[in-house]
Amino acid sequence: MKASTRGLAAVLGAALCAGVGGITVGGLTLSAKPAQAAVGVHAEEIVRFPSIDGDLTGGAATMLNGRLLRPAGNGPHPAVVMLHGCGGLYARNGRVTPRHIWWATHLQRQGYAVLMVDSFGPRDVEEVCTTALKDRTVRATVERKRDAWAALAYLRKRPEVDHERVGLIGWSQGASTVMAAYGAGEDGPAGTEEGGFRAAVAFYPGCKAALSTGDWQPDGPLLLLVGGKDDWTPPGSCVELSGRDGVKDKVDLVVYPDAYHGFDSPDAPVRKRKDLATAPGGTAHVGTDEDARSDAIRRVNEFLKEKLGG
Repeated sequence: MKASTRGLAAVLGAALCAGVGGITVGGLTLSAKPAQAAVGVHAEEIVRFPSIDGDLTGGAATMLNGRLLRPAGNGPHPAVVMLHGCGGLYARNGRVTPRHIWWATHLQRQGYAVLMVDSFGPRDVEEVCTTALKDRTVRATVERKRDAWAALAYLRKRPEVDHERVGLIGWSQGASTVMAAYGAGEDGPAGTEEGGFRAAVAFYPGCKAALSTGDWQPDGPLLLLVGGKDDWTPPGSCVELSGRDGVKDKVDLVVYPDAYHGFDSPDAPVRKRKDLATAPGGTAHVGTDEDARSDAIRRVNEFLKEKLGG
């Protein structure tokens, strides 16, 4: 896959949106006017931390980029790791996509520290929506689950974060990453003395990989939100998975009958996307369903408050 042409734009967009005083690129320092933080919350912080993928690279771990939003006060705060979908964290204009901006600032205002993880930019990948599974170099069940574990380890080094109250949330390929990272059992951080994520939310994941593993189950409570009309990641496999013994007691599955993929995106009229590698027929509908979106927001709020105490 060719090197990302959006990498520089993404970095600059991150700096501008975060309100940092300046950033050095290629020996040049580019100034950015400080942004005004929302009332009651802190501005963003651009962070870097190593993935746990040294076993894959055969050497040094990939240095990941992240955007950390902190609520007001010294904490320690509960925290949430956010995982983007196959299109990446950034839009073509180099800015964070509207869905991620909305959810990150919403959760921040609910009292959570929020870490948005960019798994693509550091690996020179723009997107994988149009790339066949066999040709992807950044996979939910391999590289990205290690990124999620690395984000958890990084947050546990932050003094303003409550190390016992870190959750995970993802969308589409990011939600499939949730299923992999939060279903690894003893092979993941859940098998360590400190433990893993305390709760997770997955929006319209592909559940086939988990379903094909006979003993898969989440490491803890999981809120699974899917669209009944989703023709990109059809809900059938998630419905079957959630009914299994050992799974059904940990999973709260919600199927929105009239919703398509991306139903929680803000103000995104339903449209048909083409050239999708994993969608049946290569095309799928995506877009907002206001009723499903409103209910999902309420459920996520209640779920995280109960499980993480936000």
